[in-house]
Amino acid sequence: ILAARKNRKFVSSEHFEAASERILGGLEKKRMVSEEERKTVAVHESGHAVVSWFLEGGNPLLKLTIIPRSKGSLGFAQYLPNENSLETKEELMDKICSILGGRCAEQHFNGRVTTGAYDD
Repeated sequence: ILAARKNRKFVSSEHFEAASERILGGLEKKRMVSEEERKTVAVHESGHAVVSWFLEGGNPLLKLTIIPRSKGSLGFAQYLPNENSLETKEELMDKICSILGGRCAEQHFNGRVTTGAYDD
């Protein structure tokens, strides 16, 4: 659909990426976001990514965005799925740490945690 809207003859990988992002995160919001709010969201999402990167049981980061979406998120981190059907306790603990990485980053860099972390 996205390729057709742009009068393209072929569907490219960018069209597939944009479509999956739209499904996962919702439509891009066109509202104005303050510089402070964007910084807070960037710190939060970066916290998820950095913690996941350094933990052995964390999933590899696929994409990180601070673009507000319609499903209530001001940004999100998307990871490659785990191919294993069974996970160890250590892998589960690493995933919990990755999820909490956004809150920790907000506390560490901003000195406070916002309501943006409510659904982590």
